Amino acid sequence: MRRGRLLPLLLLAGWLGVGVSAGPRNAAADFGKDEEKFDNQAYPAEFRGRVLEAIVRGANWLLTHQRDDGSWASAQGQGYPMGPTALATLALLKCGIPPGHPKITRAFAYLKQQKLTKVYEVAVLMMALDAKYDPAPDPFAKEEVDRYGNRVVPEPCAENMTKEDLAWMKQGVDFLVGHQTGGYWRYPEGGFDLSNTQYALLGLKAADRCGLKVPLEVWRTSLAFLLGHQDADGAEVELRGNEVRGGYRVEWKEKAKARGFKYVASRMPTTGAMTTAGAAGLMICQSMLWKSRKFTGEDRQRTREAIRDALAWMQTNFSVVDNPGAGPTWHYYYLYGLERMGVVAHLRFLGRTDWYLDGAELLLMEQDDRGSWQAGDVVDTCFALLFLKRSSFRISNATVTPSEPNISSAPGETPPPKEAPKAKEPVAPR
Repeated sequence: MRRGRLLPLLLLAGWLGVGVSAGPRNAAADFGKDEEKFDNQAYPAEFRGRVLEAIVRGANWLLTHQRDDGSWASAQGQGYPMGPTALATLALLKCGIPPGHPKITRAFAYLKQQKLTKVYEVAVLMMALDAKYDPAPDPFAKEEVDRYGNRVVPEPCAENMTKEDLAWMKQGVDFLVGHQTGGYWRYPEGGFDLSNTQYALLGLKAADRCGLKVPLEVWRTSLAFLLGHQDADGAEVELRGNEVRGGYRVEWKEKAKARGFKYVASRMPTTGAMTTAGAAGLMICQSMLWKSRKFTGEDRQRTREAIRDALAWMQTNFSVVDNPGAGPTWHYYYLYGLERMGVVAHLRFLGRTDWYLDGAELLLMEQDDRGSWQAGDVVDTCFALLFLKRSSFRISNATVTPSEPNISSAPGETPPPKEAPKAKEPVAPR
């Protein structure tokens, strides 16, 4: 069994008894004659217990660091009066703190007093409003699928949201739609960037989950932007694909080009943070265009290839100890992006690496005695909790699996265990 890149760090921390369970057993395929299906085995109980304990400790730390006016402060949120508070509210709701908790009520009251002025803040506010009505997910629960293998995705927000919150969410939709330019979003004082764009798409997807209509052209122009913003070429590699479907995983291999994404322009490096952003953005747009006649066969093929190649770049450059292509900068921001991409794409593994197991073990090691991360930074603590909770929304339709994959995974083969917005455009690559 090959060992993951994180193993030396884990051994130094005394991690000796945690890993994936025995190799997957071959099972009868019912998703197509050319597919092989493997049990998607549960994580060990000991690992699950440590994760859930870390989530409780982190959520308690956040609760105790709310300010008297209902807000949270972070050095990374300077110039963003809503940002850290909206993010902390989102993280706490996803961690299971009930919407009626006094500190959640106080947080929303603070947010209600703020003006909608910046893309990041508005988008995270919309995600928090969605989370207010969406039960906190069990990060280890087996997800329900229909007989075609598509996820069954409940959307309680659309049924239960109050008129007041729906009107507030509608203000966010109007703001984001009105600030889209050429398929992308930007800082108020600067040019376009993929980071603002990914958060705008997340906010609009949250609004859709709550029953609000987002114009089709918003998704079409964003998809066109993402397809054009991805690296034009990359190394030829073999993608080791997989997709979780309920209690099983479908595996296949196919040729791909490792094509990632950059923050802004071609002069900047391709990074993990931006490649996860681009991949998730493509999948969000695809999910919103899936039933549209304007989403042509050519569009579908180009989008699927772009997602495949972004995953191939991440498989080739995977790391959780830093932000691939950018080193330590925007590390926790990247980890939250990795969680989002992995959940939306239905992935258990990137190549042979269990991306969640590696990332969670790192975060468990880096959590301090108080329950926070990064010396008590609110934003990074929220990113860590959102990763551990596997908090991102789910998409029902399959986004990656080819219709007739060429599967060559050997039965019984076991894969080994294995940054936040600022007020001004950052100098370091994301």
